[in-house]
Amino acid sequence: MNIKRLLLAFIAVFVFIFLFEWVFHGVLLKETYAQTSSLWRPEAEMQGLFAWMLVGQATIALMFVILFARGFGGRGVSGGIELGVLVALLRIGLDLTFYVVQPLPGKLIVCWAIGGLIEGAVAGAIAGGIYKTGTPTVAATPEVRGA
Repeated sequence: MNIKRLLLAFIAVFVFIFLFEWVFHGVLLKETYAQTSSLWRPEAEMQGLFAWMLVGQATIALMFVILFARGFGGRGVSGGIELGVLVALLRIGLDLTFYVVQPLPGKLIVCWAIGGLIEGAVAGAIAGGIYKTGTPTVAATPEVRGA
């Protein structure tokens, strides 16, 4: 495992996740969350817990790039996208269980699924582009002269 590439990929994926989540949840889905405000903590309380959001997103980013490096690192961007989609599909399963036990609107679950697929694929492409392992070169074999 290349620690330098792993750390660079972690930082890049973390920054992407932070920005994507802010735009996706804080801007695009803001009205949907406002309509379901009784299901969420008050804004002031969430702001007080913001450090935990950063810890959670950093944990996701770190584990994502470790999984990439351990199982998909030799496949570059395409391997990263594949991992991102697989992780997003896992997350969709979790979202569906929340839909069963919490009164979330179906529209929100669909948005989370679409956003998760986009986020996973892009995070994977970022990890794959940064962590990619070099293609092994084949050494030229010495010419064998006739016997």
